Amino acid sequence: MYFYVFLQPEVFEEAASDGEDATQTVAAIVSGFCQNCFLVVFEDDRWDWTVKEKMEHWPENMTRRRVTSMLVHLKKQKRILYCVTPDYLGLKPELDLVFEQAILASMDLIMVIASEGNRSAPAGVEIATRRSYYETVFELKRSELAVYGKTCNSDEMDETSFMDFHFGKALKHASTINICDRVCGRSGFADNFRYTISRFLAWLGTVLSNPSSCRIIFHLGQPEGLGLKNIMHELGSLKKGALGRTSFEVRFYGEPHSQPALPHQRFIATDQIALDVDRGLDFLDRRTRRCRDSYVNYQDPKIAHGLLSTCSSGCMSTHVL
Repeated sequence: MYFYVFLQPEVFEEAASDGEDATQTVAAIVSGFCQNCFLVVFEDDRWDWTVKEKMEHWPENMTRRRVTSMLVHLKKQKRILYCVTPDYLGLKPELDLVFEQAILASMDLIMVIASEGNRSAPAGVEIATRRSYYETVFELKRSELAVYGKTCNSDEMDETSFMDFHFGKALKHASTINICDRVCGRSGFADNFRYTISRFLAWLGTVLSNPSSCRIIFHLGQPEGLGLKNIMHELGSLKKGALGRTSFEVRFYGEPHSQPALPHQRFIATDQIALDVDRGLDFLDRRTRRCRDSYVNYQDPKIAHGLLSTCSSGCMSTHVL
């Protein structure tokens, strides 16, 4: 559902040279990136200051202010990933390093200036210039998902493919993952809830870039009887392997007649993104080991965290594993 993009800083300089239509095109492209992309850049701050330098060539107008604002927005949302290793000796061109590390960094698109557009693309990665961008398969997929989200029929994907597609790049670099599912708690981890959570956490351990520094918070409805103990036991048994040092926190919330409860809406919200998951934590079928019919769409992280904040007074107990 999310994509990883490298945007060559020289694209901004090239656009300035080509005039207002070119800068507006770049602004539109960056606006699309803000919907469902992460920018992948060098691990130091060279990309930031190089872009700032190239933007100095743009006229002081609304387009420049808009692009600057969008880049600041991506940085505040932690959707600029500093993970490309530079050549600190300066012996190799930076773009060569990007192409060499594109697969390792899971890039989907490398956007370059026109003179670099004929480079050979790494496997699974598209190359685009400003002029060719709207003809890419990448933009077709990105824009379609941004507008419609993703609907899956029952059995359409095997469980790993389903989680890779919907959550892989969205969660890979998260430091906090909030999972909100009132019904999951109320059900006491019945049937597909238990199976989905076990498979999801096992998969998550293989995806997180730094599991030991990640905090996973479950926001669940208060179960009846021994349900709470059962849930805590189940989750404790899943805190193993790569997730052995990951912080698990479980918060149980009351029902509407007593205190503010969790919303019926089910979602995953991290320190970077938020996804509306209509089925919540029962999107896998334990009998077929494939996905159930489901719908996943993007959600404004501010709204998701706002919902959790509004419901915080209804939290009846918090447990740390």
